[in-house]
Amino acid sequence: ENKLRTHILNTKEIKLRGIHNFENICSAFAATKPFVDEKTAVEAIKEFNAVEHRLEFVRDINGVKWYNDSASSSPSRTIAGLNAYDEELILIAGGYDKNLDYTPIGKYIVEKVKGLVLIGSTAQKIKTAVENEAKRKNRIIPIYECESLEEAVYTANKISNRGQVVLFSPASASFDMFKNFADRGNKFKKLVNEI
Repeated sequence: ENKLRTHILNTKEIKLRGIHNFENICSAFAATKPFVDEKTAVEAIKEFNAVEHRLEFVRDINGVKWYNDSASSSPSRTIAGLNAYDEELILIAGGYDKNLDYTPIGKYIVEKVKGLVLIGSTAQKIKTAVENEAKRKNRIIPIYECESLEEAVYTANKISNRGQVVLFSPASASFDMFKNFADRGNKFKKLVNEI
């Protein structure tokens, strides 16, 4: 075979997000190349869904893509989620306070997020981190504080525009309002599917 580089598929055609997932796909593609024809492999890659509650695609509403990342229960996990997207983001975050440091998340939210929707007991810590960073960078980020996940989903739907992504990535534990992250993610998906 020739040694020329060939383009097999565009990352925009893949449901999974993030460079770590693209690297895994390349490894899987290379490992199965002797056994699976390219067309079959490409179709399988395009159809493969994320693990539930980890950057899981929920639905497209009027050109806005909604993702459930309820499993992200710490700032570092949400930062990884934010880095998985090139699109403009509306972020829904906040939850139970495990006394984590939210300072580092401010930088990433200011860089990536066009609208921030906050719930739960960590809302104030996240808001402070974002406002401090926004002041340093001379930027303004609209922040909406909501009483419930229902209100947060309604708000995100109202402020999002075609081409944007609404990412539910709490950066916090779920125990203030939900049994666990799966319960929280399932409630989010139900609310999004009811829009």
